[in-house]
Amino acid sequence: MSAGAPLLETRALTVRAAGRALVDGLAWRVHAGERWCVIGRNGAGKSLVLRALAGLSVPERSGAVLWQGRAQHDWPVGAAATLRALMPQQAQDRFALTVERTLALSEVVAPSCTSALGGLMAALDIAALAARRADQLSGGERQRVALAQCAVQGAALMLLDEPVSFQDPAHQQVVGRWLAQAAPAGERAWVASAHDPSWIARVATHVLALSGDGRWQAGPVEEILCASVLEQTYGCAWRSVEGVWIPA
Repeated sequence: MSAGAPLLETRALTVRAAGRALVDGLAWRVHAGERWCVIGRNGAGKSLVLRALAGLSVPERSGAVLWQGRAQHDWPVGAAATLRALMPQQAQDRFALTVERTLALSEVVAPSCTSALGGLMAALDIAALAARRADQLSGGERQRVALAQCAVQGAALMLLDEPVSFQDPAHQQVVGRWLAQAAPAGERAWVASAHDPSWIARVATHVLALSGDGRWQAGPVEEILCASVLEQTYGCAWRSVEGVWIPA
């Protein structure tokens, strides 16, 4: 691994599906301490890009993905699990395990101390769910447990596919507060797909905008969250009203 290398780097990454390029020639870097949100319309390729970044299969891809300066495919499976964690849109529970047991099985590095795990569960408002079966939770409850699973995996890079899609407004704030503190400088970074520009403005430091036709733009949140980029990304006009982005 290269000293000082970014946690994640893509070099001319192209992802295709159904005969069209969703992302074309993505040249992009994610450094520790950064919090990235990926935006785009439904079908723009957000989930497929996250899968490619995690090293999972996608219909068609070219280019390179590097983790800490080392080609993705050169990482042994065990070592990769300590570097990156992926939270899919919907968790699939194959066994009737409690939340507490589910989190315990998700720890890849040294087990967290009880107080640290307790603090994490409190921060995500899942402490009261510890003894319940994970496969019997509501969509929002299970989603917050999935976030906790990523956290206890201990990976430096978290890839999160729409982490607030099932959350009520209060829990969107809960998850947002946790995410805003989940990437300390020099330690960890995350990349999450999301839709609400106002929520993104509160939690992210950077944004990757996908147009769905291969075009993309990436940069600090204050540069990308503007009316022109949002219109190109979502296909509709936007305006900011007292700091809140709404479709015009």
